[in-house]
Amino acid sequence: MKLLASAPGRICLFGEHMDWCRRSVIPVAVDMRIFMLLKDATGDIVRVDSHPPFTLHDQFDLRDFDPTGGDDLRYVRAVCRAMMNAGHRLPGCNIRLAKCGEVSRLTGEKGIVDLPAGRGLSSSAAVCVAAAGALGTLANGIVEERKEFVPLTKIADIAYTAERKILGVNCGQMDQYASALGNVLYMDCTTEPATPTFLRPNTILPLVIGDTKQSKDTPMILAWLGERFAQRERLFMDGMTEIVSIVEEAKHELTKENPDLERIGELMNLNQHYLKDYLRVSGDCPVSPNGLDLLIEVSLSAGALGAKLSGSGGGGAMVALCRPQDVDSVAEAIRKKGGEAFVTVVAKEGLSLRDLTSCA
Repeated sequence: MKLLASAPGRICLFGEHMDWCRRSVIPVAVDMRIFMLLKDATGDIVRVDSHPPFTLHDQFDLRDFDPTGGDDLRYVRAVCRAMMNAGHRLPGCNIRLAKCGEVSRLTGEKGIVDLPAGRGLSSSAAVCVAAAGALGTLANGIVEERKEFVPLTKIADIAYTAERKILGVNCGQMDQYASALGNVLYMDCTTEPATPTFLRPNTILPLVIGDTKQSKDTPMILAWLGERFAQRERLFMDGMTEIVSIVEEAKHELTKENPDLERIGELMNLNQHYLKDYLRVSGDCPVSPNGLDLLIEVSLSAGALGAKLSGSGGGGAMVALCRPQDVDSVAEAIRKKGGEAFVTVVAKEGLSLRDLTSCA
């Protein structure tokens, strides 16, 4: 069997850090994807090949392997371990992370875009989701129906287990669910596994992602925030309360037949206010100063309806919601200030699996 698996990245539209605080969050899958080609093989050896900036090669024996080894490709190892712990009997296989140009030539599909790594868009979660979906398909010999909700949530759970519990990445649950399910989600993270609900706004959400191109130490940021949360610091807890309220209002707006983009933008700006001045994870983050505020400000000046950081903060990415006619000017404003800009929309599909066995 030959398979093509792909999974999108995500931005957080509302509620950064509320997932690990056991509150609610609204993530959005974005139309940039990780692509993975798989072929089954005899024996128990899994071979993984990749491209820069990832580690280029890894190989391990399913009968005895370290699930945390493999450098950047450890996510595939961790997914294998999570699936085996869940009772799956995995076959040996060859896995290769591919670029969109090759995928386009194989499938004839146009307009597909690579998900950049290390930009705060959850490329690691997308790798885990793609690997879990494809390995499960190889093990079971069939391609899961993509629109079935329950199998996709199970894949998200496997991906979360791999990243959080096996590799020890201090992430919440929204990354893997957004990548596996796609679209716009409201996620109640008061329980584990989380309870996702599709919002599916009946309107296009034109988005511009701005990358500061500044590195950040996410584990350090999360440890700092976690200590403040554990101590019930007044500023943090007040910010959390307000952000939770914003998430609920945004959920209400996004479930309308015709959501008000201007109101969504206003709520994004309000969310950013509490991230900056209460959680303190924006430009003047004391543990990771960065240029997020500058990119947010120039986006708003260029016509964005709303703009805020996306992800842990302390660097990385921000996201701007725009009118369709303003996306180019917002993207250009970000570039002029030294950031990298990605124009995108909501990915309607999460995990995608395609059987290429019959292809030459």
